[in-house]
Amino acid sequence: MILFFDGDSSSVSDAGIWIKSIREYVEKEELISVKIGEDVDWNRVCRFLEDAQAIVLAADVYMDSVSPRVLDLLERIEQAVIGGESISAKFYAILHTDLYEGEQTSIAMAVLKNFCEHANITWGRGLGIGGNNLKAALQGGILWKRPDREKTDFRLPFLHEHALFIREKMQGTDVYICPDGVSRGQYIRQNNRQNKKNNRVKVAEY
Repeated sequence: MILFFDGDSSSVSDAGIWIKSIREYVEKEELISVKIGEDVDWNRVCRFLEDAQAIVLAADVYMDSVSPRVLDLLERIEQAVIGGESISAKFYAILHTDLYEGEQTSIAMAVLKNFCEHANITWGRGLGIGGNNLKAALQGGILWKRPDREKTDFRLPFLHEHALFIREKMQGTDVYICPDGVSRGQYIRQNNRQNKKNNRVKVAEY
């Protein structure tokens, strides 16, 4: 069984999009999705944790780290471990940010990895997605790239690749990705125009 946690802090969840996409590649397994919030039945979640072979957390970053609701989830899991729950699942993460570089999620990723080490949970793999505000690009089916590789090496959409690790319960190196086909400058200008229209804070141009 695969247990998905939707930890997005916004009312319109982008994490739900990632979960839905990954479901397509692991559809033969039992999948349970939990939206982290005030109405969660944590006793029920603890029972799921015992049966899960993979835990997948999809969430946005919060001030470069994990959000309070994700911290609450980690504390609940830690309490379950302390209370004697046996968690044999591998932990996978999908973290996203509106900033261009996927590496902007690396601090939050480190928090999750440190938690897994402390709670004696095996880390599976992390996927850090930059440029998440590029909704039009996602809808247009644009692939994404790893900044440290040639585009030709990255043949599959990023979620498909991550889903393979989840499906096979494999461990792998964390991957950080950014939009392909859109430069950093173009992305920032597009976001600033949209943010100005919505009276939001500009994306930093550093």
